[in-house]
Amino acid sequence: MFGTRVLFTLLSTAVAVATAATDFSKLPVFFFHGVRGNHSSGDNYVAKLSAEGRTVVPLSFCESTCSLEAIVLQVPKAIAQVREVVSNSSEFDDGYIFIGHSQGGAVSRAVIEEMDDHKVKRYISTAGLQNGQFIGPDKVEVSIKNDAPFLAALVPETMFNYSAYGPEDFYGKMQKDYVLYSIENPDAQYTYSQFNVNRWPQFGSFSTANFFLPVYNNVNRCLPGDNQCIYDQK
Repeated sequence: MFGTRVLFTLLSTAVAVATAATDFSKLPVFFFHGVRGNHSSGDNYVAKLSAEGRTVVPLSFCESTCSLEAIVLQVPKAIAQVREVVSNSSEFDDGYIFIGHSQGGAVSRAVIEEMDDHKVKRYISTAGLQNGQFIGPDKVEVSIKNDAPFLAALVPETMFNYSAYGPEDFYGKMQKDYVLYSIENPDAQYTYSQFNVNRWPQFGSFSTANFFLPVYNNVNRCLPGDNQCIYDQK
C-alpha cells in the first residue's frame, strides 16, 4: 500500500517538474499489465487516477495466456492498440503517461523504443524487467516452492522442464541448462516471453542470444556494415 501511495503521489505532483507547455498532472495514462494478467489488473489505477480527473486506459492487446507469448511478438500488438486509442480522441494530443507493471514494464519500454510517433511524457515502471530476470540463489526458496508451478506455467515442459530440477539444482545447474537451451535454440526467442526476459551474467553470449533485452537497451552487438542495427542504436 505504501508503494502505491508513493506512486499516486508522484503522479499527482508531476506538475511540479513540468514545463509550462504541458500540465502533466492531467495527462491520460496507459497501463500495461504483467504476465498472465489482463486489463483488470489496472483497476486500482483506474479508480485512483480517474478520481483525479484523468483518463486511464488499461491495455488489452495480449491478456492472460496470450501474455506468455514472445514479447517481440507482443510489442506490435501493443503499438497498434495505443495508436488506435490516441487516434480516436484529442485528449491524447498533448501526450500521455505509460505505467508498466512487471513484464508490462519491459513491453512498454519496447513500445517507446519502437513507436517513433509516441507522445509519452512520463514513464513509470513498477517491478519492471528492464534489465531482465535471473533467478539466483536468493530466490530459490520462492522459485521451487510446490515444484515451481509459476516457472512451469511460463514455458511448456516439452521445451524446458523446470519440474525436472530438484532444490539443489536451483543453485546453478538449472540456470546453466536454461541458458544453454536458449543459446542452442534461438527460435525459442519467438515462442515464449520467458526466453525474452531471461538474462545471465556472461554478457557476451547474452547480448547475442537474447533477441529482446539487449536490443531495446541498445547493447546488442552490431556487425560491421549492418547500418540498420547501427542506426537503431542511435
